[in-house]
Formats: sequence, structure tokens, C-alpha cells
Amino acid sequence: MEAALCELSRKAEICQLLAEHTFDWEYWIGSDGGLRWISPACQEVTGYSADEFQADPRLLVAIMHPQDRHRFSDHLSGEPSCQPGSQLRLRLQHASGEVRWIEHACKPVYWPDGSFAGRRVVNRDVTDTMKVEQALRESEHQFRLMFELATVGMVVVEPKTRRLLRVNERLCRLLGYEADELLRMTFSELTHPDDLAFDAIRYQGALHQEDTDYFVEKRYIRKDGRVIWALVNATFIRDEAGHPLRALAAIIDITDRRAAEARARELAAVVECSSDFIGIASLDRRGAYLNEAGKKLVGLDPDAEPEAFRIDDFILPEDLPFFRETIMRAVERSGRWAGEFRFRHFRTQEPIAVFYDALRIDDPETGRPLQYATVTRDIRKEKAAEEALLEGDRRKDEFLAMVGHELRNPMAPIRNAVEIIRAIGIGEDQRIAWAVEVLDRQTAHMGRLLDDLLDVSRILRDGIELESREIALRDVVRQSVDGVRAMMQERGHQFHYELPPAEVRVQGDPVRLSQILLNLLVNAARYTANQGEVRVDYVLAGAEVVVEIKDNGQGMSEAQIESMFGAFTQGVPPPESAAGGLGLGLTIARRLAELHGGRLEALSDGPGRGAELRLYLPLLSDDRLTSADTPAVAQVDAGCAEALKVLVVDDNADVSSALAMLLEIQGYQVRTASSGHEALDLVSDFRPRLALLDIGLPGMDGLELARRLRQRYPDPGRLMLVALTGLGHEHARERSLAAGFDDHLVKPLEQSTLRALLARLSC
Repeated sequence: MEAALCELSRKAEICQLLAEHTFDWEYWIGSDGGLRWISPACQEVTGYSADEFQADPRLLVAIMHPQDRHRFSDHLSGEPSCQPGSQLRLRLQHASGEVRWIEHACKPVYWPDGSFAGRRVVNRDVTDTMKVEQALRESEHQFRLMFELATVGMVVVEPKTRRLLRVNERLCRLLGYEADELLRMTFSELTHPDDLAFDAIRYQGALHQEDTDYFVEKRYIRKDGRVIWALVNATFIRDEAGHPLRALAAIIDITDRRAAEARARELAAVVECSSDFIGIASLDRRGAYLNEAGKKLVGLDPDAEPEAFRIDDFILPEDLPFFRETIMRAVERSGRWAGEFRFRHFRTQEPIAVFYDALRIDDPETGRPLQYATVTRDIRKEKAAEEALLEGDRRKDEFLAMVGHELRNPMAPIRNAVEIIRAIGIGEDQRIAWAVEVLDRQTAHMGRLLDDLLDVSRILRDGIELESREIALRDVVRQSVDGVRAMMQERGHQFHYELPPAEVRVQGDPVRLSQILLNLLVNAARYTANQGEVRVDYVLAGAEVVVEIKDNGQGMSEAQIESMFGAFTQGVPPPESAAGGLGLGLTIARRLAELHGGRLEALSDGPGRGAELRLYLPLLSDDRLTSADTPAVAQVDAGCAEALKVLVVDDNADVSSALAMLLEIQGYQVRTASSGHEALDLVSDFRPRLALLDIGLPGMDGLELARRLRQRYPDPGRLMLVALTGLGHEHARERSLAAGFDDHLVKPLEQSTLRALLARLSC
């Protein structure tokens, strides 16, 4: 018996020892509800000692969190028979004030006789577990939000079969399927057949290698059959042994990007194949890209790195100020500059003529400047062709000038001879009178043809300069009418005209305006059958005056109207009227009208129904009108003529002799010379008041002669120098004035021009 008691005591001590050293907080509530025993672990869990709980049994309920206290009390007061074993998760307030979670397990205990002995309670601190679970719940919630709200397609995949386990709405829209449809599919079914082989290799490689993600660009086939490009980035979730459990993938639609890249590749190919210089530079003008054609143009090696150069390196040193101050400032300010420029050849240093189009590339969203770019075209061939054309024009002008000079030289003595005959007196022989008129008329006609040839050349290269002044339009109309009156009478036309009133005034060159009207009148007379009718009227239309020239001639079709102002264009005249002229008159007239701020217009109701040509000119405003009388015809005092000495220098004896004879008939003292040296010898003794000098003299030309004479007689009041030449273009006139001439006149010299010149001299 004693041995049994000892054994029982030893077992009780062991149980007591185990109970006091248990990790969990345990206690025993008796059948009467009193606390029979509590383990020391209560101190760690609650912050209260076992003695404190023994001293105040109510502490068990008091430390419970207010929101869990009723649940705990109800649990303790329940029928034990209904609680064979139960677990609760409860919160309690630690003595430190901290809220802790416990897992409360309660089991009824019975005596061997079956009577209720009380409750055995085990409380385990699960605060850390609850925190982990809460973190997991929050993480799961965040994952769900991120998964569902992601702006890219998201999917959870079973790694081995590649079956879709979970998809978001974005992926459904991307592939065109409903979610339940996708969850019955695998990615192999969605992948484009042409991408299956390489995709399987990439996927299997990532599946069986830890720390390796699946990253690929491939094509999917949507439900509607459309093919899209996608960027797939998948990571594998593995167990501790490294075996894949799940795959989580993000899928981005890159169809537009791939299309843009394809376009970019095409553009890059075009850029590289382009013959233009195409380059890109940073905002500090450091090179970023230059195509092969650009490198070839400036003499760089094909493998030259554009980053090694600045834009300034491509510019000639003498052009750098213009480049920096004009071109780059324009690009920085307005985003672009385009125009002809020059690049530098890196090997030869020679200039390269280019059409330089410099651009600033801006961010399309912010407008912030990003880079500079250029598409520059080599225009050396165009410039060479342009120079060749200019050289051709120059040679043509020289040829025309030479032709004019050579043709005017023989015309001058003919015209002078006509004037001499008239001055001496024709007598009563009508045959001589007729011959004189024919000579005069035909030389005048040849002069006009030469003028037209030279005028159209100058017009085509904008070489006409107007001697503009305020004039009365009636004077111009009267002069033009007088110039064509003989032609009208010869053809038997009824010629009617109305002169504008004196107050109708325009700003213009009277000679050129008269030339316009004369061309229009000649055209009307020529293309109207004999015994026809030609009228000249005027109309005031607002700020313009319109001179109208109407005829009842053969008229024009619409096609003829459109082409009539073209150079060398001629219509078919009536049978009784032979074609004449060079087809340049209307071309010249239209350009001269434009130079006066006006225009020409042609109208016709059709072939056989006559035509109307209108000249529109701007009127002078009232505040610019001044009284201006028609200039009087220059007269020379006879006594003054006797005192004037004139020197005529020309290597063509007919020219000089005829002009000298004409001047002598008018009472002037005249000497002639055929060379510059002969003229210099004559001047000292003869002391002329006027010297008429040909330019194309042998040996010392007229320009050098003028320079030497002007050195001797710097005062034009003592000696007036006048160039008398067959060269009538502006360049010849400028050279004459630069050499010291006071005027430049063209052969054959009109008598009215000669009288005006002589009238400028004083006795």
C-alpha cells in the first residue's frame, strides 16, 4: 500500500512538473466554476501571474477584449454536456496594454465514476500567427485588386499543361474570349501556329531552370481570327524543392508597337537608300545619326561615327556666322529653316552646294525640343545646270547685242541719208519721195524688230528698268495712234479713237507705255481684213483706267486666247495681209503692263467675230495729281547751232559721214574721226562741245576714249560725251556711264532724240 502511494505521489509530481513547464497557458475550472489550477505560462501570455488569477478568479473574464468578453463568458457558462471539446480565437488585453490573440481550447473532464469534474482549458498565444494570416489576407486582397485592375492581361497558369486557371478582364478583352471560355483552354491553343515551336523551346527552358523567367514576344490568335502581337512575361511559383506550382504571367498588347517598328524599319531602309543627306543631332548639335548618302556627300568614311562630329563641323568656316546667327536661330525660334546653303567636304575642303532643310523635333505631348534633324539635297548638278543656263543666257544676250550692233550700224547711215535728202529737198519727183518714205519706214520697222528681240531677252530675265514718272495718259494714246495711223490708212481701216481727258494720269514710263499700245494697235490692224474697223476707247473703273482696243477682225478661239501672249506665238493673218514680226510684241506688252502694276486681257466671241484687247493701269490718286503740261518738242536756236562744235567718232565711214553731213546741214561745225587716237589728236585743236562716240572702235575702244577725254575735260559743261552705239542693253548703258559718258544712245539715232540732245547744249 505504501509503495502504491509512493508511486502515485511520484506520478503526481511528474504531472505537476509537466503542467508548470508547459508552453501554453493552461488552467482547470472545477465543477463549481472555481479556478482550481493555473499554469505559470499565464505570466508570458497575459502579463499576470498565477497568484493574481488565484486571488481574483474574475480576472479571467476581465482581461478579455470587450468585443470578445461576452462570447467567452457564454462559452464558460454553457452546459458541459454540449461541449465535448471546442476551440475559439479570442482577443485579450495584456497587462502591458497590448492586444493579443489566443486560441482557446476547452474540454470537459469527468471523474472515473462519470461525474463532471470541471473543464480543462488550454490557451495558446497565436498573435504572431494572426498577424501572418492578416498579412496574407491583405496580400491576397492586394493581389486580387492588382490582378483584376491591371492595365495588362494577367493570368495564372498550371505550369505543366499550360492550362489557364485564372484570368483578368483585360486579358479577356485582349483575346476576345469570355473568362469561362479561356479557363477551358491552354496557351498552346491560343498561340499562332508559326510561333509554337520556338515558344515551346523558350517555355520549357524557363520551366526547368530556377531563377529563370519566361519572357517572349509572340503572336496570339483572337477569337475573331485577328492576329495580335503580345509581350509575355511569366514568373514561376515553386515549392521548396524548386518544382513549379503555378505560373503568373503579364501579357501586353504590342501590335501597334510592332507595326510602328515595322514602319520604322521600312523608313530606316528608305532613309539608308535615300540619295539625300539625312541626319539627326542632339540639342547641343552633337551628331546622333547620319545615313550613308550623307557620309558619302561630305567625304566621310562609311564607318564614321556621327557622334564624333558636331553640326558646325559640316559648315565652311566663312559660313559659320550665317549658320549660327540666322539658320540656327530660325530653327530654335520657329522650328525650321530651308534654303540654299553650302556644306564642307571633309577631305577636299571644297564647298558643296545643297538645299538645306533644318528642322527641330519636338516632343508631341509636351512640345519640348528633343533633337535637330535635316533632309539635305545635293544640288550641285542643278547649280551647274543653272550656271549653264545663265551662261547660255549671257551668250545669247551677247549674240543678240552683237546682232543688234551689227545691224544697227548699217541702219544708222541709211536713216541719216534719208534725213539728209529731206533736209536738202526732195523736189517734185514723187518717185524720190516714195523711195525716201520706204527707206524711212523699213529702217524704222527693222529697228522695232531689233528692239523686240532685245526686249524679250531682258524681259525673260527681268532686266527691264522703267524710267517712271507722272504722265497724262492721253499723251501716250495720241503718240501710239500717230505711230500706227499710216498702217491703218494703208489697209483701209476705219480708225476711231477717243483720247482720255488730261486729268487721267498714271505713273509710268511713257516710252514703254506707248510701246504697249503700239503693239496692241499693230496686232489689231494686222489681224483685221482690209477695210475693217479698229477702235480705241477708255473706261474709268474705280482705281484703274482701262484702254480698250477693239476690232472686227478674224477673232480668236479660247485656245488662241490662252496662248496669244506666249513668246514667238503668231496667229494666221487674213489672206490679203502677209504675216509680219517675230511674235514677240504681245509677250513684251504683257510684261511691260505688269511692270507698271497693270495687266493685259484678251476677249473674243470666237473666230470671225473680232477681238478686244484691254490694258488696265492703276490711276494716280487725287493727292498725287499735279498739273503737268505736255512736254514741248525740243527746238534748237539757229544762232546757237552755228557756234556748236560736234565731234563724231566711228570706224564705219558711212555712219560718221552721214551723221556729220546731217549735222552740218543744220548748221553745226563737225569733225569726224575713225579711231580713238585720231579723236584725241583732233580734240586739242577743234575743242568740240559735243562728242558722239562709237563704243566698238578698233584699238582704243570708245570706253577708254571717253575715260581719257573725261580726264582732260572733267566738266560736262565744256564737253558732253555721248555714246552712240548698236549696243542697247542695260549692261552696256551702265558701262558707258561708268566710263564718263553723259548719255548712252542706240543706233539708228532718231531725229527727235538728236534734237533733244542738241537742245541740252548751251551756246
